[in-house]
Amino acid sequence: MGISRDSRHKRSATGAKRATYRKKRAFEKGRQPANTRIGNKRIHLVRTRGGNRKFRALRLDSGNFSWGSEGISRKTRVIVVAYHPSNNELVRTNTLTKSAVVQIDAAPFRQWYEAHYGQPLGRRRQQKTETTEEKKSNSVVKKQAERFAESGKVESAVERQFEAGRLYAVIASRPGQSGRVDGYILEGEELAFYQKAIRKTAKMTIKTRICIISDTHTLTPNPAQNTTNPYRHPLPSSHILLHAGDITKVGLKAEHEVILAMLKEAPAELKLVVAGNHDITLDEEYYTRIGHYRHRYRTDHTAASATAGKENVGASSEEGRVESVREVKALWTSEEAVNAGIRYMEEGVQTFTLKNGARFTVYASPYTPEFCQWAFAYDRDTDRFNPPRSISEGVFVPANPVPDDGVDIMLTHGPPYGILDKVVGSHASVGCEHLFRAVERAKPRLHVFGHIHEGYGAARLEWSTRNQSIIQCDKETTLEDRCAYADVSGESKSPLRVGDETLFVNASVVTVQYQAMNAPWLVDLELPSK
Repeated sequence: MGISRDSRHKRSATGAKRATYRKKRAFEKGRQPANTRIGNKRIHLVRTRGGNRKFRALRLDSGNFSWGSEGISRKTRVIVVAYHPSNNELVRTNTLTKSAVVQIDAAPFRQWYEAHYGQPLGRRRQQKTETTEEKKSNSVVKKQAERFAESGKVESAVERQFEAGRLYAVIASRPGQSGRVDGYILEGEELAFYQKAIRKTAKMTIKTRICIISDTHTLTPNPAQNTTNPYRHPLPSSHILLHAGDITKVGLKAEHEVILAMLKEAPAELKLVVAGNHDITLDEEYYTRIGHYRHRYRTDHTAASATAGKENVGASSEEGRVESVREVKALWTSEEAVNAGIRYMEEGVQTFTLKNGARFTVYASPYTPEFCQWAFAYDRDTDRFNPPRSISEGVFVPANPVPDDGVDIMLTHGPPYGILDKVVGSHASVGCEHLFRAVERAKPRLHVFGHIHEGYGAARLEWSTRNQSIIQCDKETTLEDRCAYADVSGESKSPLRVGDETLFVNASVVTVQYQAMNAPWLVDLELPSK
């Protein structure tokens, strides 16, 4: 039927169906919405009736905004969509339309104000300013003082926004028609109204703290007295603790017991654990087929570890080896572990609810591309994360592909291709291309992994441009706080734009030399409310 802007297809006020006396006309046709997003400027020209043109903005990142009480306008950067009166989905996707409330960069307006009135604005929180005192003539100082006394007072609600570096503004133009995003800064009663509405909708998400570790390889946190190492006891307190695999060195039962005891004491309400390629006793098929040889012929363990290994694989029969696998898995699924908040996750999707009201969905997978005949491996050409485009004979159909949407956190042992996955020496990316495509489809808020020790770190990826920004942490602060910290919540200076961005964290606590010297990651993130 198409999109039409006519009214003849609608019924009358009494409910009667209108008579059809002519076919559709070209001047009545409608078009798909522009769905203008925040990003590098991109505009399409659309020819309209009479040879006129519309400027269909697909991406915009800045526009002209006016400050009504001061009677000025400045071009400034649009940061994020904060509220939309018609649809919260437009907020989640950062879609720019008329009447949307956005946050804009306050710097151009602050610069004008300080030059015009000669008074600082929104610098109360800054302990030191790098700008030096500018020399002015007495006449200029007098003129600025008169201006400030007459009309320089800024209402407190707006001044607080200047302190944060962001101003609330309303879009007055139609980006899909004019190719521009222009508007005005909110003030007075209108600002109070929208701030109340924003606080109300903000309750749909809850700020949640997440502690992330990976690749512990049976190495527990160093003693608290060892202040030269950020990976030390106790782990940072959080709502959720994520362990992205390689719990042990070679999957011995005694090794699992060490890390399990450490996680039981960790200060977190919920602790999600996924296996890795070194946790061979958690991969029953692999251990039955080949994995038990790693235990039987391993000679570089301590006597205690060797004894534990004999207990696990001492039985020569097939049933004995399978039974040892079940005993290890039983450690993670026991009532004692569950009561401690530990949830062992196999490949698939699960939804969890926290006491703070957050309800979120996690996709987990321990599988990584084949590497030196370790566990949980698949051939690099095999796609186990995306449904096949067409199902035919011989096509591999994954049992638990990543869903298209609804996933808030992805917890995998291996990294996606091109993200925190470069190895030493060749500096080649060794992540999984299929996993990257799955993450791109799902666009989760957070993707946690490990496996590549030298890839330790965190990065934000903007999907529209594929730009990665590495998160830098101060070494002294990280050492003191026992964690590397990243705040992408709504209260931060740069909140995560859900649907447009994903935060990636490689949380391997060990280095390439298997030394436990990397700090756990602590992330503040907005999660959906139940």
